[in-house]
Amino acid sequence: MRILLLLPLFLSLSGATAQERPTLTTLPPTELLTILVDVEGAGHRITGAYVVRRAMDGNGAVWWSFRGMLDGELEEVDGEAFERWAIDGSLTIELTAFNHPDFSIDQLPTKRITLMPGWDGLMMIAGVPLAVKGEYRAPGTGGSPVLIVTNAGRGTRTMTELPNTSGPPNAKGAFEQ
Repeated sequence: MRILLLLPLFLSLSGATAQERPTLTTLPPTELLTILVDVEGAGHRITGAYVVRRAMDGNGAVWWSFRGMLDGELEEVDGEAFERWAIDGSLTIELTAFNHPDFSIDQLPTKRITLMPGWDGLMMIAGVPLAVKGEYRAPGTGGSPVLIVTNAGRGTRTMTELPNTSGPPNAKGAFEQ
């Protein structure tokens, strides 16, 4: 559950600082970002998609929703975040709203994360190394419209044997006699 809760903190990238945070009723023009997630760690498995709307007016507002599987169960979660880009290229993201019937924002281990320049698509969230494929930047500056997040170092798995799905367990294949 921790990964599900923390991914919105670092994946919804946005603009400059602001004192007031808009609500959905006063939504400024936005940029859409889709984040495809297949992550395992911290005792959980998450597979699904985040849809992120980032404010284009530089106020740092982010609205996100997740739909997918958490430990084999369908989950739908949404919330809000606030992002600030610093002059040194670092990005601070703070989760400001989290809507789930069984879990509140106060139960999160952290609500804020800072990414430093040069992170190069690799990061650690809740002790789980993650790889992010796709370039993203502040809204309106040419980032990728789709990001893919997986466990870092997972790589490809070599298939050494195909499973026998046509007969009883331990049965020999048609070409084996």
